[in-house]
Amino acid sequence: MKNLLNAITPARTPQTEALDPRQVKNNAGGYVYSLPDEARLTRFLILGTDGGTFYAGERAHTVQATDFVKTFVQVDAAAALRITLDVVRAARAPKPAPALLVLALIAKTAPNAADRQAAWAALPEVARTGTMLLHFLAFADALGGWGRLTRRGVANVYETADVGRLALWAVKYKSRDSWSQRDALRKSHPKVADPERNAVLKFMANGALPDLGAEVTAPALRVIEGHLLATSAGTDRDAATLMRGYGLPIEAVPTHLRGPEVYRAAMATNGLTWLLRNLGNLGRVGVLNVNDRHTVQAVTERLTNPDALKRGRIHPLDVLKARLVYAQGRGVKGKGEWLPVPQVVDALEDAFHLAFGNVQPAGTRHLLALDVSGSMTCGQVGGVPRLSPNMAAAAMSLVALRTEARALTMGFADQFRALNITARDTLEAAMRKAQSASFGATDCAQPMLWALKERVNVDTFVVYTDNETWAGPVHPTVALDRYRQKMGIGARLIVVGLTATGFTIADPNRTDMLDVVGFDTAAPGVMADFAREAL
Repeated sequence: MKNLLNAITPARTPQTEALDPRQVKNNAGGYVYSLPDEARLTRFLILGTDGGTFYAGERAHTVQATDFVKTFVQVDAAAALRITLDVVRAARAPKPAPALLVLALIAKTAPNAADRQAAWAALPEVARTGTMLLHFLAFADALGGWGRLTRRGVANVYETADVGRLALWAVKYKSRDSWSQRDALRKSHPKVADPERNAVLKFMANGALPDLGAEVTAPALRVIEGHLLATSAGTDRDAATLMRGYGLPIEAVPTHLRGPEVYRAAMATNGLTWLLRNLGNLGRVGVLNVNDRHTVQAVTERLTNPDALKRGRIHPLDVLKARLVYAQGRGVKGKGEWLPVPQVVDALEDAFHLAFGNVQPAGTRHLLALDVSGSMTCGQVGGVPRLSPNMAAAAMSLVALRTEARALTMGFADQFRALNITARDTLEAAMRKAQSASFGATDCAQPMLWALKERVNVDTFVVYTDNETWAGPVHPTVALDRYRQKMGIGARLIVVGLTATGFTIADPNRTDMLDVVGFDTAAPGVMADFAREAL
């Protein structure tokens, strides 16, 4: 009887065969579960498809994802809009492009007119900057012509946006993606009665500030006036004086005048996102250096201010990208070089963790299992150059490792691999350890099998993976059940997906398994709630 039971048990089913009819084949040939549509859309909105994956190049990966989104919009545009707005409002995604694409698909292709109108009504909220609006227009134009609803939807942005914000758009975001504010205005024909708003829009359209017959005092118009003066400034010091006097962003100053004094002024007139992206430039022009304690202190205090990070909608991936680029002392493109300031590098480490918000620990025994198989070495996460999935897994695991007092980290491919990542590791050290151990086939059952073999007490397994598992003789769900039964622990499984595929090793029908999106700012809090069984 025992032999007969062993012959029919699902534990004998290898990952290259389906465990149950609900499973589908992943890109590697293994059988896993399909993500529910809402979860897959969320993963696309947060991770995008830049860089592709090991098994699907960027183009193929993008086609797979966008075909899915197109179908979703046709089936349930209202749900697609709800999910998109949830991600946007909570600043859960590092890049706006996926949300802008989904919004354009709803606005231009949704079967129901009410859904299309709702998408256009949401445009001012999703396209928060001038460049985002122009990105959206490039998507929308590719999906169809400029009908009445399109003209009215775009005009509504110009008619209702804060006039001060419009003035910044006029001097910062003049053109993107072969579109300009001038093009958008000429096609949408907004109707404006307010003289100040009308003057800003006319400047966008023809590059000249109308004569209002009196000294310009309105803040929005002063920004444009200052920009016009800066275009004829003689030196970077003159331009910097105008920046401070008129509150100008650095983009309002001609490129040839962007010397040290202009960059000093920009630290006060530009936002935190600009600071993160320009730490290297500040070092390159000599503004941010080891000898200038005042500037170093100002920068580090700003980077590690939780309120400033929240107000600036700073995403952890933005910080990680800044950390990777700044610490290497040279740009991803171009020939710019600088000497990194150690205090700034440390501040970026702190900012990465602070950007996830205040996460309350679950207090359970965690095993953080990093997929370091060969498939995790290819592609890039969230559009960040050179950030492969295995590096991203190491960075994300540090968030949990520094939150949970009883957590240990391991690596796996087709067998267990010691990574020796600790809570004291820097991001760079953790990512280097993950990279050095990366090769081999993928078996996502390994964390549970290893913990059972070594009799390690685990309440919460957290697997960081691309879900391209295929190499094991036992499915991950079976390995979890075997661990629970033999150890007498009601262990739970959290799967952190690090690529925007439609797969997961977590059974969506089980309450002891959860799939979350890597680098979703909401993920650490949700994971902690799930681990403590509060979710």
